[in-house]
Amino acid sequence: MKSVQIVAPAYVYYVWDKVKPLLSVAFINFDNADYDVEHLKVDLINGTQHLFLVVENKNILGAYTIEIINYANHRVAHITSIGGKAMIDKDTVSQCEDWARSQGATKIRAFAKDSQARLFKLKMGLEPITHVVEKTL
Repeated sequence: MKSVQIVAPAYVYYVWDKVKPLLSVAFINFDNADYDVEHLKVDLINGTQHLFLVVENKNILGAYTIEIINYANHRVAHITSIGGKAMIDKDTVSQCEDWARSQGATKIRAFAKDSQARLFKLKMGLEPITHVVEKTL
């Protein structure tokens, strides 16, 4: 059975070589990113984001990161990056949702391109609510 394991900030260094290639996929289509996988590592070590591993038989299938964001009416568990294969199923989604609830989250959210949004909807039941657009000046 697949399980979701949270990595304490002090242990990010120990697993980073294994998860960096998985999480780097989230940054692959950005040439001049304001934020890259190395910035993510710093946020994980500082505890401003949380690292989760999806594990089966001691093998890491995938990883994802979550940042908790407080808004006036909701506390959002924002998925900031995700990568791996065959890592999302009913049990791993349930474990993610249970953790989010335990942190007081009332919503789970992720920014995604259209193809990613379809996958989030299919695998996790997340509904597209907005698109983010920007221009570098």
